[in-house]
Amino acid sequence: MNLLLLDPFHTGSHAYWSNALTTRLNQRSRVKVELITLQGRHWKWRMHGSAAAFASIIEETNTLPNAILTTDMMDVAAFRGLLPARWRAVPIIQYFHENQLTFPWNKTDPDFRNGQNRTYGFMNIQSALAADTVWFNSAHHRKQFLDAVHHFLSEQPDHKLSTARDRINTKSTVMPIGIDYNTPLEPSELASIKNEKKPVLLWNHRWEHDKAPDHFFGSLVELSQQNIDFKLVLLGQQFDRMPQAWKDIHDTFEDQILHMGYTDSRHDYFNWLNSCDFLIHDPRQEYFGISVLEAMQSGVVPLVSKGHAYDDWMPAAFFRDSSCSISEQLVHFQAHFKHYQGLARQAAQTFKWDNVLPLYEEQLSTYGD
Repeated sequence: MNLLLLDPFHTGSHAYWSNALTTRLNQRSRVKVELITLQGRHWKWRMHGSAAAFASIIEETNTLPNAILTTDMMDVAAFRGLLPARWRAVPIIQYFHENQLTFPWNKTDPDFRNGQNRTYGFMNIQSALAADTVWFNSAHHRKQFLDAVHHFLSEQPDHKLSTARDRINTKSTVMPIGIDYNTPLEPSELASIKNEKKPVLLWNHRWEHDKAPDHFFGSLVELSQQNIDFKLVLLGQQFDRMPQAWKDIHDTFEDQILHMGYTDSRHDYFNWLNSCDFLIHDPRQEYFGISVLEAMQSGVVPLVSKGHAYDDWMPAAFFRDSSCSISEQLVHFQAHFKHYQGLARQAAQTFKWDNVLPLYEEQLSTYGD
């Protein structure tokens, strides 16, 4: 079958997913993918304008695909209405990386203060209703979104679309993102370069409000106050406006930083992951957790908070235990490092592309001729 993949916000995890899916399906599958992208910037305008932009591009295309796959950054209802008539029967699959109903908006955002953020939440609902199939990157995300749909619509003055939640639920399923499993070191080698006297802590997430770098800074301060000596590797996508926590971490722990900065090279990125021991993450939201999985498959032992997508698949040992301090948990991990490193790598194995791709192939096969 021929699949047209439209990525309206081609950067970060969105770009990683669409590029990897395109490459792997084209290499080993009967599914042939054409990928068309828009730059990953101005996300609000992408949600409003990508439908018209892609519809305009499609007007120049003569061959109809068997299906169209796009993301939550697309207004599918508007897109379908703007398509040429002969395209409107083509099935549309929408992939939800995140959603604007439950996303933790920064309270300094003008749209949050004036209530316009709700516009984007309803756009996600309307898009999911207009799509033929809806994929979520985790079971946690799916449940969060469906519950939020019901709550959001119940607050409206009339025409509350009482069947919307059930309609979306019926046509939705969970399709995880695959991870590259190309760490250059074997487990025995990983163990030999880790568990030093000064553990190396990793940050490899976007430097944005929802990933809570301020919580990470608080954890570092707590460890320092508990006389835990550590080094830092600080990766992750950066932006023109960086959070205050980025400066706070640099100014407070400058002498302990081994590396601070984004790397475009996947080889360099995985080499930095291989040099780290632990990852502490307490985000405001996590709908999947690809950066944590990439660290785990490189032998980094995580310590994460509950209430996110980690609840679906993370071994219980790696959740933050409120009955003891962060330092006590890390000291315990360090004392049994090889065991916990193996547990982390084993959990990450589930999400190798070789294991995940057949799920996509099975789903997409229903759209073939």
